[in-house]
Amino acid sequence: MDNRRINRYYSEIADELINMEPSLQHIMNSNVTIIYLASDYAKTSKGKLVFGQCEKIQDKYKWGIPADFTITVFEPNTAKFTEEQIRILLHHELLHVGIDKKADGSESYSIVDHDIEDFKLILDKYGTGWSRT
Repeated sequence: MDNRRINRYYSEIADELINMEPSLQHIMNSNVTIIYLASDYAKTSKGKLVFGQCEKIQDKYKWGIPADFTITVFEPNTAKFTEEQIRILLHHELLHVGIDKKADGSESYSIVDHDIEDFKLILDKYGTGWSRT
């Protein structure tokens, strides 16, 4: 079972990243709301560990989840991560937050799939072995 809970530690790290990282300025300059969660579920996909996940909240769930996105860290998979590795993971997940500003000032949100440039940013800044413990 996937038990998720709000995690203020991840929120503090993400807020710092959003304020410091040029690649995340679109988030700082928006009205988007993100909730940071910790999960006790050891998620895998195609036989590989999943460290984190960014999800856009569907409109039909907004009544119960007061956010536009959640970012979940799967703690069994990151238990041996250093604070720096958690920072890198959160930076990676925040790159999935898509914000489209309309001419009337409103915003729409989407999940941004990674492309070569996104991966290049993470690899150039942190290297290929950032997740090794």
